[in-house]
Amino acid sequence: MNAPLDASMNAPMNAPRIAPARPRRAPTRPCLAAALAAAALASACSMLSPPAAPAAPADRAPATPPAWQSPSASGSSLADQSWRTFFAYGDLPALIDEALRANRDLRIAAERIELARAQYGLARSALVPTIAADASATAQRGPTPLDPNRNRSGESYSAGLAMPTWEIDLWGRIRSQVDAARLNVEATEAQRRAAEVSLVASVAGSWLELLEIDQQLAVSRRTRDSRRDSLRLIRLRFQAGVVSMVDVTQAETSLAQADQAIADLERRRSLGESALSLLLGRNPGPIARTQGLREMPVPTVLPAGLPSDLLRRRPDIIAAERSMAATEADVDAARKAFLPSISLSGFLGVVSPQLSQLLGADRAAWSVTPGVTLPIFTGGRLESNLDATAARQRIAIEDYGRTVQGALRDVEDALAGFQRRREQREALERIVASSQERLRLVDLRYLNGISSYFEVLDSQRVLFDAELQLAQATAATYGSVIQLYRALGGGWDPAAVAAGR
Repeated sequence: MNAPLDASMNAPMNAPRIAPARPRRAPTRPCLAAALAAAALASACSMLSPPAAPAAPADRAPATPPAWQSPSASGSSLADQSWRTFFAYGDLPALIDEALRANRDLRIAAERIELARAQYGLARSALVPTIAADASATAQRGPTPLDPNRNRSGESYSAGLAMPTWEIDLWGRIRSQVDAARLNVEATEAQRRAAEVSLVASVAGSWLELLEIDQQLAVSRRTRDSRRDSLRLIRLRFQAGVVSMVDVTQAETSLAQADQAIADLERRRSLGESALSLLLGRNPGPIARTQGLREMPVPTVLPAGLPSDLLRRRPDIIAAERSMAATEADVDAARKAFLPSISLSGFLGVVSPQLSQLLGADRAAWSVTPGVTLPIFTGGRLESNLDATAARQRIAIEDYGRTVQGALRDVEDALAGFQRRREQREALERIVASSQERLRLVDLRYLNGISSYFEVLDSQRVLFDAELQLAQATAATYGSVIQLYRALGGGWDPAAVAAGR
């Protein structure tokens, strides 16, 4: 047989020889995968863009008035004072300090902060890849690429560092989720401060209620002693034939009414002490009180500052504002979920078909696997998620506006309540003084036989009711001061919080 001739042998002697073309190297698989991923990404970026954010209400916060409607002192706000300075009276500072240390609701609020911080750390961890130690052993039997008609057994061992699938935050979606988690932490911290303000005011209000009951008990016991003396005197006059049995029964009824009032006040005192004990983190029990309601000075005017100060001082407003900002970040993350996601996984270590050769010098291995995921059909999941986050944003906006309006109302109610209750207290003081004088005169007329005992009983009743109402009005006046302190956001120091103290 003749061997095939080379084509160059048939060419003329003086023709130039053409060198054979060198074969081109096929691209490696990692380069090909990267090129395909880049091409798909470029195509997706040119074709897709995230949907526009749903329109949010324009009136996010109501306009604050330039001044309060009720009279108040200009200048600094009452809430600029710390609670230790504002409530520096009697046993109250020690009780508030104990409540801040032991109240269980406040402890729960503090644990919610730790929970929010842990969730923030969890969200932030998605920004960096996870590196894990990886070791595996595989034993299998099946056809091989070289001999697909015959099954063979084989083993494979690997060990090294593995990077599970990690999404590269190219569009900022994960960063938006991290921002939302951070804002939720700030909102939770503000809610904890709101709980602290509420606790301080609740302890002061409960303690004030006990002082009111103490004063009403003192009035009732004094009235009971006076009516007991009157009953003894009337019985002597009945035995002497001066008065009838009607006067005796009226005096007995009046004494029983005083006993009934004392029993009811003692019941209220027990309930009040139990409620205050719960705020202090104690089991129900008595609360020691060394001062009375009469010794507390009544302020004449209260400085409330400017209405706009509430936006930076009230912790519940700050919490609502942070929650609203967190929902905005959630909406941004939901929009960016429509864009392609780029992921990366890899391995660096050693691979060997035999365990004894796993640590050999020529067993080093690595792999890098990029990936691009483009949402095409999700059954409306992404659209529903965007609608849900947008609805939560609108709810947060309305909640913020409602919180601001509620804060403005709280301050106005406290200022109006203080002004009117102070006037009511001054009127009741005049009523008590007049009733005491009337009782003295009617009692003299009765002893001299000019007036009936019915006039004495009526004068006693009017004086007793007036003294009870005076104690109630006095406590309500102080209660308006506590209400205003709470409404202005008093009880915590924003500067100390900003400094991390």
